[in-house]
This record gives sequence, C-alpha cells and structure tokens, in this order.
Amino acid sequence: MLEEHRARLARGEDLSEEEREETLRESEMMVGMAEGAVKELESVLKNRRVNLPEEHALRFAQDIFRHLVEEEENIKEKFREQG
Repeated sequence: MLEEHRARLARGEDLSEEEREETLRESEMMVGMAEGAVKELESVLKNRRVNLPEEHALRFAQDIFRHLVEEEENIKEKFREQG
C-alpha cells in the first residue's frame, strides 16, 4: 500500500479530491495499525522473557513499523500541503 500511496503522490495534481481523501484515510489507517504493532511488540518485550535472537527480531520489527509510520506520515503531510 505504501508504494501505491507514493505513486498517487507522484501523480499529485492529477488526483481527484476523492482519491486524495481516500489516500489520506488509508494512510491514517496504516499509521494506526503500525503504531498498534509497535505497542504490542513493546508489551511483549516488557512482559515476557525472550531470548536474545527473539529480542533482536522484535526490535527489528519495531524499527520496520516505525519506518512505515514515518513514510505514511510524510505522504499525508504532502497530500495536505497539496490540498
């Protein structure tokens, strides 16, 4: 979905208002899901004993989700600037 949003952003002015609003809604949903995943991973790290490889995997997953949040937030910001 991130790639699709990037492609829509690249089209910029060619997007209808409906497409722009849909992309913003989808971005909000993706950000919420990724933030939820980060919180869930934090909860697992705090409340369970995990071995070092598991901890590394969980922290790596957190980093990926945080990156996705950042990317979608950037797209949202650019769409709002265009609108």
